[in-house]
Formats: sequence, structure tokens, C-alpha cells
Amino acid sequence: MRVVILGGGYSGLICALRLARRTRGQVAVTLVSASPWFVDRIRLHERAAGSEPVKRELAEMVAGTGITLKLGRVTRIEPRGEIILGDERLPFEQLVVALGSQVDVNAVPGVREHAFTLEAASAGALAERLPAIAARNGRLVVIGGGLTGIEGASELAEAHPGLQVTLLSSGDLGGDLSETGRAHLRRGLGRLGVTLEQAQVQRLQAGSVELGDRSLSFDACVWAGGFVVPEIVRQSGLPVNARGQVLVDPYLRALGHENIHVVGDAAFVVEPPSLMPMGCKTAVPMGTYVGESLAQLSRGQGSEPFDYLNLGFCLSLGRRDGIIQFYGKDGSPLRWVFSGRLGAWIKEAVCRGVVGTLAAERLGLCISAWRKTGRKLSPEVAQQRRLAA
Repeated sequence: MRVVILGGGYSGLICALRLARRTRGQVAVTLVSASPWFVDRIRLHERAAGSEPVKRELAEMVAGTGITLKLGRVTRIEPRGEIILGDERLPFEQLVVALGSQVDVNAVPGVREHAFTLEAASAGALAERLPAIAARNGRLVVIGGGLTGIEGASELAEAHPGLQVTLLSSGDLGGDLSETGRAHLRRGLGRLGVTLEQAQVQRLQAGSVELGDRSLSFDACVWAGGFVVPEIVRQSGLPVNARGQVLVDPYLRALGHENIHVVGDAAFVVEPPSLMPMGCKTAVPMGTYVGESLAQLSRGQGSEPFDYLNLGFCLSLGRRDGIIQFYGKDGSPLRWVFSGRLGAWIKEAVCRGVVGTLAAERLGLCISAWRKTGRKLSPEVAQQRRLAA
């Protein structure tokens, strides 16, 4: 069986490692990546604040596993059995799409031209520019009230006390937090000197954000207003939603394509309804699951549907503060949280644990685990599965 995995991020890498380890050369595993480097995306706000990136070569991370690493940018996905890499055609019997997501720089006019993002290259450029802006007490506007925007504004305000940092959100800040969590969030941002604004952004121009009835000037702007899946996925002909995420069944297979699995940010589970937020906390379990499923398939065995329970999330507020918010089984935030230095310590442990999980997988240690809801497939879906078999 020839398996091609597109994407060398959290989900694609752990999928390749798990599959190669479980099959021990019996399956040809090819990992395709546009970059030779593994990017630890959950630390890119730290990179923007001036920390030195820890570079990890994908070749080193898969050395000795039997995985074939192929560097190149995918130019077309042919669901019938081929991947196009420039002038090269790469056939597959099973495909795993793990191309992740990217900042949506087309959401508002002017973002692409006038804003930084917290993607790898842009975060590095921002880190070089901010010290001079902070030295003259310039203004940084961070647009986006989600986790990326909150962590970015906090990190940059702490790293550069001279900056006037404004966090601009279109909705209620910390909407996924409990009342306790929201109160701590506002205290933490206030302690760091971050000014909060709620408004709808109309467009960005050189040096200002247009908010309809007024404008907000800036010396630098960071756009954290949402994510989309790379256009190459939308162009593949696979069924997608408005964000470009591929619609997948309970086994993480693209609807209508049983030999194509989709994992990480690029996947949207349609049955049973499941809260699967974008991020490494879902990407790693999904990649692990598909690696295990394909190993079972290579032995003629079936697999159980993917099941995931969202227990909560970790949020950093600089290097010395954080919030760990827990959820109940119904997806609602629980009243109590871990915060302050304890929250920061737990968040750091989680970040280290993600990379540690990848390293452990390469060494043959299975430590990737996640809580499950225990839900069963609906009778209709279960019957369709039996008929398909």
C-alpha cells in the first residue's frame, strides 16, 4: 500500500510516524512538505516578541523511521490517485491531507498590504521592527479577539513595555471563557497595559484601521482575524465548507472518497456533530487516529470512528501568566480555571509536550492520547457503514 501524507505539521508528522512504526516497512509512507523545517506554530507569538526560534529539520525528525520525505509544494490534488508537485506526479493508494490552515489575509481589504501576521516569516519580520517602534512609544494594533490575537497582544506588550498595544475585537472578548476566566483575562491584559476596543474593521490603510465612523492609527498592525485552509484544497474538488475545510465522515475520510483522509485544521467532521476547534490539540489526535487506522487497513482490519471530547484550552498572557479553561461534556465552560503563574506553567508544559509527543512517537513510544465522548454513530450512519462494507 502506498500512502502519501501532505503536510509536515503536527497532524501530518505524527500520522506518518505512527503509520511507519505500526507497519515497519510493509507500507510505503511518503511525507510531502513545502518546507524542510517543522514549524512549532503554537510558539509563533513568542517568535514575534523576539525569542529565537528553535528550528527542527523534518529530515532529522523522521530519520530511521522508513518514511520518505519529499520536499516540494503541491500544485494539484487529483483525488483519483495522484498528487502533482510542479512537474512531478506522485501516485497514491491512500492519501492523507494535513495541509493545516493559514491566516485569512483576504478577509478585509488592505490586510495583505498593511498588516503583519503571526505566521513564521511575518512573525520574524515583526520581531525585527518592533524594538524601534517601542523605543518611540509607538502604537501596535492587534486585530482579532480569539486565542491568537489575545496571546499575540499579551506577549508583545510584555516583551516591549514601551509599546502602546491595542487589542481590537469585533465581538465579546473571551467568549469561550467562564466568568472567572474572562475576569482574569481582563485583569491580565490591563496589567500589561493592553487597551481593549470593540469595533468592526472595514479596511486597513497605511498607518490606520478604518472602523466605519472613525479610524485608529498605528505604527504596526497584526492581523489575527481568522484562518482558512490553503486554496489548493478547495481546488481539489473535495467537498468543502466556507473556510475551505474538507467535509469528513466519522472515520475522517473525505465525503465520497474512502481512500482520502483529512486531518488537522483542514478537516470538518459532519457526523456525529463534534466540536473540533482548529489547533494542535485536535491535530495531533486526528493524525494519530488516521495513522493507526491506515495501519489496521493494511492488515485487513477495520477501525472504530474517531471520537474526541474537547476538555478546554490553554491561553498564555505573556511568560508569567496564563489561563487554563476547562469544559464540561456539553461543551460549556466550567466555572473554575487555573490562572496566573500556575496557568503559565501548565501552558508551557503543554507546548513542550506537543513536540515531546512527536519525539516519543519516533522512538516507538505511544503517548498521544485524548478523551472521548463515548457517543455512538447515529443508526442511519451505522447502517450506511454496514452497507458499504
